[in-house]
Amino acid sequence: MTNKSKIVIVGAGFFGTALANSLSLNADNEVVILSISESQVDEINNDKTNHAFFPNRKLNNFRASLNFNEIKGAKAIFLAIPSTHFLNVSPAISRYLSPGLLIVNLSKGFGSKGEILVDLLKDELNHENVVSLKGPTFASELLAGQPSMFTLGFNNKWESLLIKDIFLNTNIFLDYTTDVVGVEVVSAIKNIYAIMIGYVDAKYNSANTRFMVLTKAVNEIKLILPELNGHLDTLFLSCGIGDLSLSALNDLSRNRTLGLLIGKGFYNENLIEGNSVVVEGANALRVIKDSLTKLTLTRLPLFNEVDQILNNPEYKFNIQFDKLIDQNSDTVLTYGTFDLLHYGHLEILKKAKSFGTKLIVGLSSDSFNKLKGKKSIHSYKKRKEFLESLEYVDLVIPEDNWEQKETDVQKYDVDIFIMGDDWKGKFDFLDKFCRVEYLPRTEGISTTKLKSIL
Repeated sequence: MTNKSKIVIVGAGFFGTALANSLSLNADNEVVILSISESQVDEINNDKTNHAFFPNRKLNNFRASLNFNEIKGAKAIFLAIPSTHFLNVSPAISRYLSPGLLIVNLSKGFGSKGEILVDLLKDELNHENVVSLKGPTFASELLAGQPSMFTLGFNNKWESLLIKDIFLNTNIFLDYTTDVVGVEVVSAIKNIYAIMIGYVDAKYNSANTRFMVLTKAVNEIKLILPELNGHLDTLFLSCGIGDLSLSALNDLSRNRTLGLLIGKGFYNENLIEGNSVVVEGANALRVIKDSLTKLTLTRLPLFNEVDQILNNPEYKFNIQFDKLIDQNSDTVLTYGTFDLLHYGHLEILKKAKSFGTKLIVGLSSDSFNKLKGKKSIHSYKKRKEFLESLEYVDLVIPEDNWEQKETDVQKYDVDIFIMGDDWKGKFDFLDKFCRVEYLPRTEGISTTKLKSIL
């Protein structure tokens, strides 16, 4: 009888083999890797090699199998297969699932309907215990024993504790977040910008230009991530900045290599046809593009350039550096009562601040609320204190009447006036002084609703 934890890895390719090799360093793990090739299974079990992917490299002590019934009794299974193969293997996996089994998604991208892969797996397998594991790791270095890092996106504490135990005494280290959506999304976004950085390096061969564009790439991801319901902090984990840097700056990266080929003028229909990087990148672009507002898309020049090249083979990259770096030194102004400060308020303030460097909030005074027939739970003084404590807000001014907006726009040299889309069209008269935008409200929450509940 063994006390070891059984760990099953689905997929005996580059990454599955490297991960199995690392996890077998933990003496408390019993690692089994599933393959569809009988000769590969025999080679791993008898010779401790996998020459198809790692020539002349000896593997650690784990075993391979053809049988999905190995999943029975496992603590966790790691899916190290392309997302396009999920639907092929899900019937074989689902019949052996137990309620306490943890499924770990290592693949990157989106489902055919635009869903994140964790949600796709939950639906296909009818299983709730699915987590995401992403990070800046090349399989060859993982196999060589180099210290490497992943981000675990999890839902429940037991999931993080189990993964922590599985990775003990290996060459893999972890950081953690409950933002599963953000981990899934940022790992797909970074490939788009890796293509761009590869192109820039081929075209300009300049460290100055490379890091100028890399800085802009990070800024664009900051705009995209919240709109796709990810947390901004996730960008600064290993699945974010780490994976972006690995994919964008290292020649082992397939996406960077594609960018290099484009920059050197080798990008043509033959390269496009059947190229998995192009297919994956185009799918990620489509999903992300469809999820973003038109206003946000106007602020993503790098994203739009890659979109053009992947979807239009005749298109020639044309980075206009003046527009690329013409960044938000703008002053933004918005108004509201902001009583019972809630998530919806935070979202619209955060989005408003992303349009410039200074956000001014016109806060309805107590006397103005009385004039409007409104009664706030908190006084103007207290509401002002709440707003000033937020990192997004730079200045709070009193709103005493309906007519002052035109004066405030001119007094504070406002560039962009922003309100929720429930006010759409009501403030268009200000467009002779500044840009006017209406942002979507956060669904499912409002101050009125909170007050009715209270």
